[in-house]
Amino acid sequence: MTDIGSGWFEHLDPASGRKYYANAATQETRWDYPLASETVDTSDWDERLDPQSGRVYYYNAKTQETSWMPPPGYKGEATELEKAASTDPTKWQSRVDDATKRTYYYNTVTKETTWIKPPCLCDEQASNGTAPYEGFEMRKFAEENFQLFRKGLFKSKTDVDKVLRWKNEMIKTALLNLKDGDLNAEAVQMFRNVTGFMGDRGSGKARIDHCTKLLSNMLQSPEELRNELYCQIVKQTTENPSIESTKRGWQLLAVCLATFPPSPSLAPHVGWYVAQHVVDLPAHAAFCLRALQKIQNLGTRRELPTTVEVESTLRFENALIRIFFLDGKFVSVAVNSWTTAADCVRLVCDLLDVKTRDPFALFEVSADDEERVLDADERVLDLVAYWHRLSTEKQQQAPTQLHATTTTTTTTTTGSTFHFQFKVRYFLNVPDNDTAGVEMMYVQAKHDVVDARYPCSDQDAITLAALQLQEEFGDAPTDDCQYLKGNLGKYLNDNTVNSKTEADLEHHLLKLYAKLAGYSQDDARLSYLDYVKSWKIYGSTYFLVEPKQNRHFPPRVVLAVGSKGIIVVDPDTKDFLQEYPYTQLVTWGHSPSSFVLVTGDTIKQVKVFFKTEQGREINIMVKAYVDALNPPN
Repeated sequence: MTDIGSGWFEHLDPASGRKYYANAATQETRWDYPLASETVDTSDWDERLDPQSGRVYYYNAKTQETSWMPPPGYKGEATELEKAASTDPTKWQSRVDDATKRTYYYNTVTKETTWIKPPCLCDEQASNGTAPYEGFEMRKFAEENFQLFRKGLFKSKTDVDKVLRWKNEMIKTALLNLKDGDLNAEAVQMFRNVTGFMGDRGSGKARIDHCTKLLSNMLQSPEELRNELYCQIVKQTTENPSIESTKRGWQLLAVCLATFPPSPSLAPHVGWYVAQHVVDLPAHAAFCLRALQKIQNLGTRRELPTTVEVESTLRFENALIRIFFLDGKFVSVAVNSWTTAADCVRLVCDLLDVKTRDPFALFEVSADDEERVLDADERVLDLVAYWHRLSTEKQQQAPTQLHATTTTTTTTTTGSTFHFQFKVRYFLNVPDNDTAGVEMMYVQAKHDVVDARYPCSDQDAITLAALQLQEEFGDAPTDDCQYLKGNLGKYLNDNTVNSKTEADLEHHLLKLYAKLAGYSQDDARLSYLDYVKSWKIYGSTYFLVEPKQNRHFPPRVVLAVGSKGIIVVDPDTKDFLQEYPYTQLVTWGHSPSSFVLVTGDTIKQVKVFFKTEQGREINIMVKAYVDALNPPN
């Protein structure tokens, strides 16, 4: 059928093979081509918009006749509106021709049909991420992978489209051609949970319980059973007569995409299915398209999502977590199932307006102050789920023991004693005009000095404490200063506090503090940082290692990995035993149980081995510092 204009369509008579012409408005048919002059008087016709359907219709003011089709020869306002509709992607639908099984496109306003995809749909797909899935129709996957011989006692072949449509009954066998009988039985039971969650069948369980059961099973299931779940969700959301059930199916799809990916062979077909609904379910489809791309990159998660995470995903919303700083302050950050540690660093930097991001990282910190830097692609809510599991197991082992409430998120209590911390990982240079970045470097330096992380003389400690007072309070008061009363430990490390009387320390500190009058807060921070940067070991990360094949070192030494090089430190005397500037490194490497340095030049080289299980982390830090010293052109 071809639209030739003016309400006329060209058809092919199957008996004679001749072309004939039919007018959809007047119901007239004829063998000869309708002439353009054969038009009616259209002066009394005008175009109107139906408010319920949004469709254009035509009204004759003289005869009060209405028509969805323009009267033959009509040349009125419809032309402009139809032009607008022809370039509006929301007015086009993709359909499958029953005879050829080919996809064609239909405009709901102009009634135009075409085999060729309208350009506006191509532009829309490029902008919303649906383009990569073009051509991966779900029925193609079904034709190749579904059990189609499933009809009746003798298992006759069933139509693919029927298998892919919503069903108000339980399936008796898996959709996919699963060879394992046990997996087939699990697939049938899985369908009960899917329909129970969607409300397609009555259930005594809460919806969230069906969802949790599915996710728990899938994390322990092989890939083919996970694919089965995706196919079941697609089936039950296709031509489902209930809008509520359909939306619940999309919620379940979102939660699955938060937990495990479809296989590489199925993923583009799931993407194609989601892309078909960017118009009728824009929020659901857009969310799931983003989720599909992310879960394919990140892979299956390690932990079962917490109830709070699942409920947030079901609402297509973010959850909130708290990220702490070394001074005890925190920010609340909105995250979802796919948010990584690198994403969190970016979010925090954006919140604080930190322009220099490379020095900072996200850490996991326990109640005992044991810390671990998170890998860039580590999912933060997967870690929260791990903390939750540890807490639950602990409560089950000691049910009468009281447990502290976590501050990990603002939306749940997990009983966890862990928290996220944003701080410096690499002590790289931060430009003075990056005010927020300088502040974060200052917070780190202040914490490390007061915590005695680096060797520090009493005089250095007092000088830095004076700068800290100036940064915090501004110029010293002219009368009696009470800032230090009972607070010396906030400004001085324990060794310095115990070295002199409190009165003596206050006297020396306040005297030096008074000399800093006129320093702005930024001046005080920058002066503090300049002071500590003069220490050779400042900014070093410590690793306890065992030297191998080296008689000059004790059995155990500390590798202090800093921004300029590596220092070997005696853990007892704190003496520097050896220094390896990065400028003298030829190469370096690691294994699961060692770290090796190669120093020298092209003529003579020396290898130094250290036994350690932290070789990977040392290797990462050295590479970061060497790259910073030798930036790419």
